[in-house]
Amino acid sequence: MLTKIIVFLGGVGFISAVIPDYIKVCKSNEKDLAQCIINSVYALRPQLKKGIPELDVPPMEPLFLDEIKLRSGPNAAKLDANITNIKVWGPSEFQILEVKPNLAKKRFAFRATIPHIRFEGDYDIDMHILVLKYKGVGPISGNFTDYTFDCVMKGHLVKIDGKDYLKFDRMHLKLNIGKSSIRLENLFKEDPVIAKATDDVISDNTEVFMKEIQPTLERALAEKFTDIANKLTLKFTYQELFP
Repeated sequence: MLTKIIVFLGGVGFISAVIPDYIKVCKSNEKDLAQCIINSVYALRPQLKKGIPELDVPPMEPLFLDEIKLRSGPNAAKLDANITNIKVWGPSEFQILEVKPNLAKKRFAFRATIPHIRFEGDYDIDMHILVLKYKGVGPISGNFTDYTFDCVMKGHLVKIDGKDYLKFDRMHLKLNIGKSSIRLENLFKEDPVIAKATDDVISDNTEVFMKEIQPTLERALAEKFTDIANKLTLKFTYQELFP
């Protein structure tokens, strides 16, 4: 999410005829480069929320994720699930805690927090939680609060039509989980008593589920954000981005 901005605001002068005017410039000799990047990111945040069609950057609200597959679980909560049609709200409200740019190595690291995330999707699940077993499909939703993430992106130059372009390897992203709640609809809909009991067990074991979901979610987000970053950096030559 922030990586696409860091590429533009990584601390170099830009060519005004090429770089859109809604992207604020941070110069390489900026006294406090990290703070300049943070200020510039916040200035661009409204554009990110609605998307930037001219740069082929999709809206952050909602953020669409590819299918998430779960094929494991602790002894008390075995699950086999596919979660599809995932839409996420809240990423555009990120708050930047720290930025560490390294222009020489084409490396950008940052830490940020998202106060609140809400998601919706569809599940196809086969689970065994304590003494309860369930197999079925239905809507899934969740709310996450006070999440932080650490991200590192490392780029390299590629030749396209004889010109140099910056392309990023898949980012390294680590989520630090805050508070979570997950709800699966249509659980035992023919038996409201068991449905309520199952829902209570899921609520009590949300942290267990999140620990299982976390590695898959980190990979999905890393792939999504790296793709967005590369859409941007491959629009301009390296010389245009870093003259």
